[in-house]
This record gives sequence, structure tokens and C-alpha cells, in this order.
Amino acid sequence: MSIAPTEVPVAILNAKHRCDRCSSRAYVLVLLKYSPGLPASGELTFCCHHFAAFEEALQPYTNQVIDERWQIAGHIADDGHVN
Repeated sequence: MSIAPTEVPVAILNAKHRCDRCSSRAYVLVLLKYSPGLPASGELTFCCHHFAAFEEALQPYTNQVIDERWQIAGHIADDGHVN
């Protein structure tokens, strides 16, 4: 009997990455595609709250979304308080 290794996601974003909207810790990285009429492609970082607020509006301009909101579960203790 073989046991498959558990896949542990590797985080790209860390505490140094801040939301472009409010400067809270960023958990979502949005890579923008080139669109005519926009200055250039680039990237945006968002906290969970602001990504939820802008997710639908960003979809036409998004090339890739790196969603690391799974990290939040590791920062909250069993009693519900943030570590």
C-alpha cells in the first residue's frame, strides 16, 4: 500500500504584500492583461474584502488570479482570534 504525499500549497504573497486599495495584508494577486485604452499590463494586490468588491469588474482585464485566501485559516486560532 502506498500513501500519496499531501500537497501543501506554496504561498507567493506574504506579510510584505499590501492591498493596493487599503494597505491591509494582500491575499490575492491579480495579473492584468494588456487591453487597448489602458496604459499597460501589470498587477494588483488585494485584501479579501477589496478583491470581493472588485472581482467582477476586474474579470475582463484579468490574465490570471493568484488567490491565497486559504492562508487566512492558518492565521486564525481555534478560538477565532487572529494569531
